[in-house]
This record gives sequence, C-alpha cells and structure tokens, in this order.
Amino acid sequence: MIIDFEKKFTSFCHNNLDLTSSLYAESYQSFSVIIIDCIYSLRAKYFAVTVPVVNRYADRFMNGDSHASGDNLTDFIKHIDESGGCIAFAHDILKNRQQLSGRFKSEVCYDLAKKLASIHIETIDDFQNFQYTEILESVIRSINGIGDAGLNYLFMLAGDPNRCKPDVHIHHCIKDACGYDISNDECQKLLTAAVAQLKSQYSNMTVRLLDGII
Repeated sequence: MIIDFEKKFTSFCHNNLDLTSSLYAESYQSFSVIIIDCIYSLRAKYFAVTVPVVNRYADRFMNGDSHASGDNLTDFIKHIDESGGCIAFAHDILKNRQQLSGRFKSEVCYDLAKKLASIHIETIDDFQNFQYTEILESVIRSINGIGDAGLNYLFMLAGDPNRCKPDVHIHHCIKDACGYDISNDECQKLLTAAVAQLKSQYSNMTVRLLDGII
C-alpha cells in the first residue's frame, strides 16, 4: 500500500476522530458476552442495538454486570436451552429479532458457542491459549453468517490487539479519508500502519482501539 495513502488515512484519523476515547478500553471477562457483542454488532448500530442486547443478557444472567467474569460457554448454551431455544431467547431475553444469512442472530450465537465448546473452549483464556489458530479460524468461519468482520471482531474482543474487523464502518471511513475503498486484507494492513504512526502521540493506541473508535 502506497505511503501517501497511509499518511492520508492517518491524518484523517488524527483530525476527525477522538483518539483519546476510553469508551472501548474496558474488556469483557466472560466469553458468552463476547459472542453476543460480536454477532449482534454485525450489520447493526453498535450503541443503539448491540449495547442494549448485551445489557439485557447481563441483566438476566450476570447480575447486571456485562463485564463480570464466570459466564462461560456451557452457561451460555444452558441459558438458551432453558429459555426455550434460540427463537424464544431472541424474543424474550434479548428482545431482538435481527438476522444474519436468513437466521436469527441468536441461532448464529448458539451455533458458534456449540462449535467452540466442542473443541474445549469455554473461556477467554481457552480461546487465547488454543494452539492452532488456523483450526480455530476454520471452525469460526464454518458458522453460517460469520465472515471476515465477525471472525476478526471475535479475536479482537477476546484480547487480540492487532486485528481489525473490516466492516462497513471501517470501509466507509477509509473511503471518506482517501477517496476510494480497499479490500478486507488491505484494511488490516492500513490500520496497522496507521497505528504505528499514531503511537508516537497516542501511546495506548492499538489496532483494536482504533477500530473501536472508528
């Protein structure tokens, strides 16, 4: 990617974004909430849609604290089953009937949790310490409704500071900054390059944080 393109994007971020924002600094401690945030953020407005869904789950199952620890994937699967299944869970608990690839997002969440639990991933630590990243990515991609944005966002939420989710917000920002769009792979490279330049002024900046701010 040409240097002028990187400089133009970095300058746009510096001049148009609040790079000191701490809204995205606090991390989730339960993998169940990570899955909900990940899936319900896809093709949705984050603060208007995703955050209320996460909070409804936390109000019901986590004493109102979405950043509490201890709610693992077995717990998550049990909550859905005991609520009457994915559709009832979407309607009665999360109060959101959005879909991905023709399925309720709650069904995508459930399938993802089941697949990860089947390879002995229950917690954030399990996910981070899984030995074979390629296998993990393959398992996640096998879920109907999860593409590049969902895959990378899941890794981001689970603590990987070097990934971005190349969703519509990222693509729109790049087009606004530079005049044209680029591929998902190039989005990752561009944000990585921008962070390398921004760190001199914003020492806590990571690809994950810049993605969240965008």
